[in-house]
Amino acid sequence: MLSSSRLNLLASVQSLPRDLRLLFLSLFLWTFGLGLYNYIWPLYLRDLQASPSDVGIVFSIGFLALALSMIPGGILANKYELKALLIIGWAMSIPPPLMYYFARTWTDVIPGIILLQVSGFNIPAFNAYIAGTAERTKSASNFGITWASAPLGVVFSPLVGSALLNWISVRDIFILTFVFFSISTMVLFFMKPQPALENDAKAPRLEFPKSRREGTLLLYLTGAALAWSVAAPFIPLYFQDALSLGPSTILLLGALQSLGAAIFAILLGRRADAKSRGGTMALGLVLSSTGLIGVLLTRNPLFSFPLVFLIGSARAPSLVGYSILSTVRKGASRAGQFGFFLTLESLGFVIGSYLGGILYTLNPTNIFYTTSTSFIALALLAWLSFRSKAEPAPSEPSRESEVVALSQNSKSYSP
Repeated sequence: MLSSSRLNLLASVQSLPRDLRLLFLSLFLWTFGLGLYNYIWPLYLRDLQASPSDVGIVFSIGFLALALSMIPGGILANKYELKALLIIGWAMSIPPPLMYYFARTWTDVIPGIILLQVSGFNIPAFNAYIAGTAERTKSASNFGITWASAPLGVVFSPLVGSALLNWISVRDIFILTFVFFSISTMVLFFMKPQPALENDAKAPRLEFPKSRREGTLLLYLTGAALAWSVAAPFIPLYFQDALSLGPSTILLLGALQSLGAAIFAILLGRRADAKSRGGTMALGLVLSSTGLIGVLLTRNPLFSFPLVFLIGSARAPSLVGYSILSTVRKGASRAGQFGFFLTLESLGFVIGSYLGGILYTLNPTNIFYTTSTSFIALALLAWLSFRSKAEPAPSEPSRESEVVALSQNSKSYSP
């Protein structure tokens, strides 16, 4: 059992180096702005005359843009100053909320979706900046604490968004998101520059899996992304269609799901360090499957609250998967070592969200059965393939791996 002091995130932030405290604040503000609308984004698309299939197409287009940005982003992070890349990416995310505000049909949001997700090209730079700034004796905790700002922002902002919907419309919330994105970008200007490393600049542009273990991890990560995105974009639609819940209540459920994601990321990560990583990955997937099937079987708004908390464990096993990758990847570049894996994982999101739209149109319950069944199969794969006890990470890239995956996970919140 974890002591309360180990989970006291706010106290831990004070121990971060100055630049990482600023990065923590910037990412918190950004995800706070995102969380104001993220969980009711499918409802907004429906108001713009989008069908469930159209919702799936919108998500697929966004994830495809993110996938195409990963490898170029790694190349840029290996060659250019990192602070500048962070600012450019953050600044690119500022216009989309205004584009959503002025949208009149669901197709009008597509340029904004593409721009928002392409702004994620700086995820490798984000990871590399933390790797270069973290204290060597506290690198693992520095990574975890800095990343924790993302789920923390998405936990609290849906509560604010739910309250605001009593006075303003969903469309008006995009103005507030625009403000938060702008302020978060300004914070980055106060950080110190960090030039690229000479060795990284000479690294190969593409680094493919080199062992069976890596190949199995790639299969797992891509499959988990595909399975999750079959259901994730459409859970708010199901709450509205099957349980007749309004946007305010759905935002509250979204906040609880984000809280589950944050807590399970910590708890399962600690368990994976102490016990079997494969068993821990399987446990997270089984918990999420339980929540998904529970929502489907109970069809009760009251029971939905604890069940969506369990659903929040869906992405934590992938974070453990990247920590496994860190023990078998040696000699890779600081920013680009996971570019290929992140690209394939993002393509899983593309396929899954498109497939989910089709399945939801046929029968809304399809998405729950498909994702939960896939999770059980992936749990079996993880348990059989990665049953050995965790090994300590041998190098700096190993420590970076966790924040690579966590940063990608924060982008997966985005539409």
